[in-house]
Amino acid sequence: MKNMLLEKIIKEFDVPVKRMRQIKKAVGSEMDAGLAGRKSSLAMFQAYCDAASGREKGFYPALDLGGTNFRVMMVRLQGGKKPKVLAEAKYRLTGEQISGTGDVLFNAIAGYLGKFMKENKFNSEYGLGYTFSFPVKLLGIDEGILMKWTKDFSATGVVGKKIVELQRHALTSQGLNNVKIVALANDTVGTLQTQAVEDPNCIMGVILGTGFNICVRVSSRRIKKGVGDYSGKCMIINMEAGGFAKALPFTGYDRQLDRESGNKGHQFAEKMISGKYLPQLARLLIVDLVKKEGLFGGRVPPVFLNKDTFQAWYMDVFETGTEKEITKLGRKVFGKVLTTEERIVLALVCHAVARRSARIAASIITGALTRVERRSARKVTVAIDGSLFEKYPGYSRMLNEAIRELEGSAGKSISTKLTKDGSGIGAAVIAAVVSANR
Repeated sequence: MKNMLLEKIIKEFDVPVKRMRQIKKAVGSEMDAGLAGRKSSLAMFQAYCDAASGREKGFYPALDLGGTNFRVMMVRLQGGKKPKVLAEAKYRLTGEQISGTGDVLFNAIAGYLGKFMKENKFNSEYGLGYTFSFPVKLLGIDEGILMKWTKDFSATGVVGKKIVELQRHALTSQGLNNVKIVALANDTVGTLQTQAVEDPNCIMGVILGTGFNICVRVSSRRIKKGVGDYSGKCMIINMEAGGFAKALPFTGYDRQLDRESGNKGHQFAEKMISGKYLPQLARLLIVDLVKKEGLFGGRVPPVFLNKDTFQAWYMDVFETGTEKEITKLGRKVFGKVLTTEERIVLALVCHAVARRSARIAASIITGALTRVERRSARKVTVAIDGSLFEKYPGYSRMLNEAIRELEGSAGKSISTKLTKDGSGIGAAVIAAVVSANR
């Protein structure tokens, strides 16, 4: 096989510092536009709460609804120490519950919550944080309107309605009067809050996994599109960073991926960064090498015929796996032992795609840091959750290296921290922050 196309791909997927700086600058401009309510690829949704102070104490339940499987937990906050999960339970909603009426769905959720509280003898009065992982337009910290259902949910009478109002009605009908929903949470915001309750320097939360998003703590003075009756000096803003679309290094492969996606023309940054799309990009590159350079004998292996068949964890193994792991996966995926050339090409392609992801993510993160309200002039903590950051070989290192390249000596003050379970513990922390402010 010739290597001219491979060399071209590797060069095309490199993101030099000059381009990174362009992305960083564009992020700041888009943030300003979004905060002013002008047209922007960054939605900049108000979260209606500030970052945790670290002084929060007490017992706060969290309800995490992200799909048919949902969970409830009781979290104890200990004033700056690591939060403690006192009890946790997982429940599964039936097909009838997610596709019937809204009353059926929310009564089922209330029933499971009541069961959890009763079995664990939680009899006091509690403020609950509710992570509702569907497209919601927030009206305030404790209310939002469902824009549309996703993830196979289709309960009637819910789209366009106030979510918390419906759930509160169900809690009342179930006789669950000692639990009050005080916060409608977002997993990105929850990631920030989970770290902030222990680390006062945390002013940013990032999701780097199947999806990509960022939230930041900004001065309320920057928010020109209004904050309602919110009176805090600072507010967390959910950037919806996956939609960022300025100064990005688009290639023909990115445009093809976008055409083949289910949301054409949207989520451009997410399609270059997130774990959902990286294997799809790698697939497009490999197929091009097969057709134009004769990789795999010039015949496209079946695993690359469908856009969703080549999985993210395959990339992990083919880039940095042991010989035994690569041989085993090669037999599983390709039905044979890979040649040395095939192994090298797979590794180089996977690395190029992952490295570009890390460098674009670093550019957007540092761009967002230019608009944050810091709590310390010397240190900044970026809380990050997600399988890409946590598990992809070398990803966190590449991300931090790119931040240092952009920030120079100032980059030493920026610390990235793996912060798990923002949709659970984070929701409880948000409830505590809101309850303290009230």
